[in-house]
Amino acid sequence: MKIARLKLHALWNSLANNTAAPFVGFNVTASGAGAVLIGYVQAIGTLASAVSQLVGGRIADRSGRRVAIAILFSLVTGALWIGNAFEQSPAFLAVTFTAITLAIGFYLAGWTSLIGEASEKTKKGSFLSSFAQLQSVGALAALILTTVLTAYYPSYAALYLLSGIFFVVSAAVLRGQKEQLVEKVTMSKAGSSHLKMYYLVSGVYGLFWGFAWPLFTITLVRVVKMDLFEFSLSQVIAVASTIAFQPLVGRLVDRDRKRWVFWGRMGLVAYPLTYMFFSAPWQVYAVNVFSGLTNALLNVAFVAYLYDISPAGQRGRYSAEFNLITGVTTMAGALTAGFALTVINTSTPLWLSLAYLYVIAAAGRSVSALLHLRLPYGGTPLQAEEGPAAIEKGSVHPEAGQA
Repeated sequence: MKIARLKLHALWNSLANNTAAPFVGFNVTASGAGAVLIGYVQAIGTLASAVSQLVGGRIADRSGRRVAIAILFSLVTGALWIGNAFEQSPAFLAVTFTAITLAIGFYLAGWTSLIGEASEKTKKGSFLSSFAQLQSVGALAALILTTVLTAYYPSYAALYLLSGIFFVVSAAVLRGQKEQLVEKVTMSKAGSSHLKMYYLVSGVYGLFWGFAWPLFTITLVRVVKMDLFEFSLSQVIAVASTIAFQPLVGRLVDRDRKRWVFWGRMGLVAYPLTYMFFSAPWQVYAVNVFSGLTNALLNVAFVAYLYDISPAGQRGRYSAEFNLITGVTTMAGALTAGFALTVINTSTPLWLSLAYLYVIAAAGRSVSALLHLRLPYGGTPLQAEEGPAAIEKGSVHPEAGQA
């Protein structure tokens, strides 16, 4: 398998995604949408893509057409972003962004399955970190582009149009990549038990992870009063920090998965506590200088752990199940926070209302992060059951040539 083509695609795809997606929630909030709609937009990206990824993941594993799925839905996503450039009302954005994230879910079904199988017999932390670093470079390039663009031409339509074009280019780059030959392995009993535990603790954490998302955006827009250029600059700083930390994180994750899964979760407790006191853009910039460590862990640790405890040939399915659980719980948390803020803010000033909810988010993240210490795995990849029974006959898909 030609990894170079996959890496080039990852770079272009990240460039495409980060040219527009980071600004949707900001756009909706700045357009005057209510807290519940803001919560919906902040969380639907995870949930909608997880639902479609669940369907697409099974198709990818059974058909073996992982590359073809990734190409097709890169094109579909690009077409939707281009169409979205012509209307930005809050309700319309909510609907079209839902459609876009459904398409992205099908894309991810092909892509995560492809990368998951390619990571077999590698040091997964370092392997995934190399892709994550390229994706961070793509994100940084996108954010530098958007920062410059928004400084001189503050238009959401331009961002959406560019994103669509970049998605089409990313599909063209992947064309010619051969499908991968994969032997499908059954899940061991120990692996199934560990996977269920991982789903459970990740789901509980997701409630409080998503709970803070709409609060962050509302703080930046209505308390800090950042404009589009300042928001873009803050994202550039965060991504640059992630690039700096990514190689180190890959090595740390290879040494001890569980430890860094735990610290990746516990590290996110700091954000609700710091956002509570933000009043000026420079404070956001200062925190984002150090945010790369937790961002890099999010990019690698949780996926590496999942690939270790899921069997070869079925990683599309298990990645989709994991993302669905995360998507459902984060969306539930985000909608709950949006509704709670709407109720509390009727009789309490906005800053104090946000502070109450930030404390809940931080406390919930702390307690649920501790659950990750109960994960029964600390460093050596769990193998699926060995022997002839572990291979499903007829499940090996021949390379299909050019996609």
